[in-house]
Amino acid sequence: MKTDAAGASALPGVNVHSFSKSYGRGRYRKTALRGVDFSATAGEVTGILGLNGAGKSTLLKAVCGIHCPTEGHVEVCGQKEADCIRRITAYVPELPVLDTRLTVRETLFFSALLHGIPENRCDSAALSAAVRCGVQNVLPSKISVLSKGYVQRTALAAALASDCPVLVLDEATAGLDPAQAVQIRGLLKELARTKCVIFSTHRIEEAETLCGKICILSGGRLAAAGTPADLLQQSGCSTLEAAFLSITGSKSGLEEEA
Repeated sequence: MKTDAAGASALPGVNVHSFSKSYGRGRYRKTALRGVDFSATAGEVTGILGLNGAGKSTLLKAVCGIHCPTEGHVEVCGQKEADCIRRITAYVPELPVLDTRLTVRETLFFSALLHGIPENRCDSAALSAAVRCGVQNVLPSKISVLSKGYVQRTALAAALASDCPVLVLDEATAGLDPAQAVQIRGLLKELARTKCVIFSTHRIEEAETLCGKICILSGGRLAAAGTPADLLQQSGCSTLEAAFLSITGSKSGLEEEA
């Protein structure tokens, strides 16, 4: 974690500067993001909203050092090199990719170990993360036998076990029942006190409940950013859903992620 001029620890944060990302060549070239300036810091959950294809997943992967920019750059906790960024960010995709041969305990243990937690502390890090995410009762179980909800919570627990200063979550409550979703939202709010938490969702009410700052992507550009109240004022709308539809120019509402 970087320090301020006085040498005190600064809150972890993310800054994306004039970020553009294109794929392919020639007539097959597609631009997913264009000139995006984006920031997030600890102290609040930062939400990312946008219609299908708006560039949300591309932005999240850029923050994690998975996607390199075509133009611009990403800075995470003062680091600009992708290898360094990957070591200090924990990414939870909408469809977690976990080794089905491992148990939950092994998954959390190795996540901690691979992110630099001393081996003699990995067991305690795994147990603590399991309890916070409600998967302690399936620690001996293999990933292959878990329900979708348990897989999702195990992926989040693995991110917590890594103790990274930046957590990036893509549809983190997908597949959870309402009670579990409420629990996870409460946990994310708690984590955001000291970690930079970036959360993508297509649920307007979830973003309004959870996020102190919301960024709306549209057509690969950052269309608006601010608190829910800021977005209402900017759009002249009375609800966040109406503001979202106005800002994105949507007539049919929020589409589901592919």
